[in-house]
Amino acid sequence: MAAATCHDSTDRIAVRLEVPRDAAGDLQAGVRGKLDRVAGVDVVAVDVTGLRPRLNDLTVDADVEVALADDVDAADLTDTVGVHDAEPR
Repeated sequence: MAAATCHDSTDRIAVRLEVPRDAAGDLQAGVRGKLDRVAGVDVVAVDVTGLRPRLNDLTVDADVEVALADDVDAADLTDTVGVHDAEPR
């Protein structure tokens, strides 16, 4: 199978996801770490827009700038555990 290549341009996506309270770094690093696990996604920038503390984690709303592989779209991000919403901006 050939490796997918990333677009030359980037996309803005609004996401809602969970970041563990004990995650290393700041909220932007937590969001980046969660989304970087998805094959074909390269996170360029993270802008945290909302935060809701929960018992064991933080629910974070963020606008992210990503480069997506040709065979990946925003909806694919919700296949990752802890990513609840992902919509193009």
